Amino acid sequence: MRKKYIMALLCLTIGAGLAAGCGRAETVDDSVALVTATPSPTGTPTVTPSATPTSTPEETPTEAPKSESTLPEGQMYSYLTGEPIDTAAGSRRPIAIMINNLQPAVPQSGINQADLLYEIEVEGNITRLMAVFQDPSNIGKIGPVRSARPYFVYFAMDNEAVYSHYGWSQQAQDLITSQNMEDINGMTAGGFYRSEDRKAPHNVYVAGSSLTSDADSLGYNRAYPEGYAPNLAFNTTDTDISGEVANTVHIPFKYDDPYFVFNTEDRQYYRYEYGSEHIDQETGEQLKFKNIIVQYVSEWHLDDNVHLDMNLFTSGTGVFFTDGKAIPITWEKADQNDNTEYFDSNGNKIMLNPGKTMFEICSDKNSASWS
Repeated sequence: MRKKYIMALLCLTIGAGLAAGCGRAETVDDSVALVTATPSPTGTPTVTPSATPTSTPEETPTEAPKSESTLPEGQMYSYLTGEPIDTAAGSRRPIAIMINNLQPAVPQSGINQADLLYEIEVEGNITRLMAVFQDPSNIGKIGPVRSARPYFVYFAMDNEAVYSHYGWSQQAQDLITSQNMEDINGMTAGGFYRSEDRKAPHNVYVAGSSLTSDADSLGYNRAYPEGYAPNLAFNTTDTDISGEVANTVHIPFKYDDPYFVFNTEDRQYYRYEYGSEHIDQETGEQLKFKNIIVQYVSEWHLDDNVHLDMNLFTSGTGVFFTDGKAIPITWEKADQNDNTEYFDSNGNKIMLNPGKTMFEICSDKNSASWS
């Protein structure tokens, strides 16, 4: 599946770049923050690591595409969640926004309403989030918002999203500006503001309605391209997979130590980090997901031994979790014009269950564990 607008003359590897592009007011030595704020979580469940399934489980057969005719008039299946949604909202391209995930920035606001959530390491072993909203217009407060990194841009492109951020690293700036990408930079957009209850750089927020109005004022086309084929595929209804038991899933990030616990009642994975529930400040609700995709990528440090580079234009391995089970997967992205696609061990595109999905993009030098 190809993108409708082509990005040419890019290198096959991308780098995190320098953080100077965020502006002096946004500069923060994240490597120092790691040394001074390394958490000591408590209460983490004990699990028996099982990074690689001991046998190849039988895969659930790939379902045929859903028929829109099964839905009431005026509804469609969301390209992001596979759930019914009003056609007016589901036909609009989503907005992806960078979210601060340092310990002083939690709990965050608005992210429990994201349809997709990505977590990737940046400098000093810390992670940053990218929340993807099909329609953020009714969300009153989103943030704290942080600066762009180039590899997040490519995952935003996987979903045809307008990309929003507050500042950027030098390489992210070069990528976005040279390709004339549709982005919303909070340092120049009018709707972003600083709250008084937190210190900079952990206090930049925006209302969802401001994001949509900024996209409109910048002249961005919010409609999906004609003939758009969604990046993700979904079952029509909740469908079990045949895999290893995965009631607790640990993600190999050192700083926030994220993990998920499967709830058998609502069949959702509840997220934890920093040793406690990962909640949304505005609602008090814990983040939960129907699907988790762990994607292993080759990454390395640049010459400054701080910023990261990673290869996304290749193929690799990963793990897919849903309904308390895990199966091994592979992923492919041929080049910058391609979308990241995920396949089971039989070579079929994996079918996600309807609901929210968490993407954990991890170094291939480490492994998730589950039990």
